Amino acid sequence: MKKTITIIVCIVLLFSCGKDKSREKEPGLFDVIESVSDLNQMANEVEKIEKENEQLKNATPISKEKLKALLPKSLLGYSRRKFSIGNQFMPDMSMAEAEYENGNGNFISFSIIDGAGETGSAMVTLARLGFSRDFEEHNDSGYRKSTTIDGYKAIEELERDNYDNSEDTKIELLISNRFIVTLDGKRVSVNQLKNAVKELKLNQLGQ
Repeated sequence: MKKTITIIVCIVLLFSCGKDKSREKEPGLFDVIESVSDLNQMANEVEKIEKENEQLKNATPISKEKLKALLPKSLLGYSRRKFSIGNQFMPDMSMAEAEYENGNGNFISFSIIDGAGETGSAMVTLARLGFSRDFEEHNDSGYRKSTTIDGYKAIEELERDNYDNSEDTKIELLISNRFIVTLDGKRVSVNQLKNAVKELKLNQLGQ
């Protein structure tokens, strides 16, 4: 229980530090209700995560061969420019990254993080708290919101360049409460990233 309280306190501090200071104001009733609702939802998720965390720590990481097979040679017709399996700074964590680009300079990066093992479970545990929130945030140049894509919990982001109206986008997916999949697009629309998700064989991660 102490661990749960500590995590929730850290989340509150994190959200508080991330607020735009220029928009600070006295909280209204809706703000209070929303905050309490978020914390209750997160508290429930933390309890669930604590029960599953040991399983993740002791799980066998996905093999390098299987990770490599999940990185297609092309995505949305964009050619794969490079890829990597594993991370020299976190050798105990199973992960993969690939970069795709078309002839117009449009760019997509794709990554998979496996929550198995000590380091992976810590990263996925923290990420799951973000996925547990139901939220939608807008500003002058874009938005960030929770959603569901192809049946997976997801966080969707868009930022528009006010100069040329181009869009930078991002989709993060939580799969089987173990894998974090991220697609990051430069001059790529949200709908294009969603189509990219459909091209990936993400259902294999849950097997």
